[in-house]
Amino acid sequence: MQLEYFAQVAEQKSFTRAAEKLFVSQPALSKSIQALEKELNTRLLERTSQGLKVTPDGELVLRYARELVDYYNRRTAEMRSLLNPQRNVLRFGLPPSAGTVYFSKIIYQYVRQFPQVDLQITEVMSKEIHGMVKNDQLDLGVVILPFSDPDMEVKRVYASEAMLVVNRDHPLARRREVCFSELRDEPFLTVSKNYMYYDQVLSRCQEAGFTPHIVFQTSQWDILLEMAAEGNGVTILEKSLVTRMSRDRLRCIRLTQPEFPWALGLIHRRDKPMSPDAKAFWTLCAPV
Repeated sequence: MQLEYFAQVAEQKSFTRAAEKLFVSQPALSKSIQALEKELNTRLLERTSQGLKVTPDGELVLRYARELVDYYNRRTAEMRSLLNPQRNVLRFGLPPSAGTVYFSKIIYQYVRQFPQVDLQITEVMSKEIHGMVKNDQLDLGVVILPFSDPDMEVKRVYASEAMLVVNRDHPLARRREVCFSELRDEPFLTVSKNYMYYDQVLSRCQEAGFTPHIVFQTSQWDILLEMAAEGNGVTILEKSLVTRMSRDRLRCIRLTQPEFPWALGLIHRRDKPMSPDAKAFWTLCAPV
């Protein structure tokens, strides 16, 4: 437990964020790290002007901590599968909006074809899914593309594009295309920072030479559409999400300079062989 706590603090570079991820109190987390430092007779973390930093000894311990926690998780999963051989489990990480866009049909098909599998769906943000697959907390997960991690195998399963969404009376509403630079002075309605998609929107605005003026953030895409329909700002969302809402109040406009392709990918760890159940789900996710 101490090693798992230390690895999480090192990854988050914050006791507060690590405590939230681990669902423990910050004082309990601090005491655990202090006890580990005392046991190993070395400092693992230090506070600097730039924030929390892992010491050289801490980096060494961190490498072993990750290996040991990973080993524990894998062997525990194997033990449980041996104790309960009649019940197969597939742990699947899914961002909230992705289920609506693509995976609802896949999940339905999978459950019908493989009723013996207990499909456990964890609905969290893409950034968290990456870490959970890496730490063997999930067998498969969904991320927003582009995505890069040499330790992960990635399969592109859905491709679309992100569109500018404005109120029907907005000055840009009659345009078929809009350059990103034309949005410099617009109030932006965006998804929360813990979405990978937030970083992609920010990156494209900066590529066009400006930082967006964000007036509102939420994890709910339907709230963004409703606020855009009310004329409270502009938002950028995947095309099929927009078409699910009444088109008479909104206008959907293609973005250029840069263009904004949007895609979903399925990931799993390269060093961990896929179970037959995971392979079946992987195969079922045919590229669209």
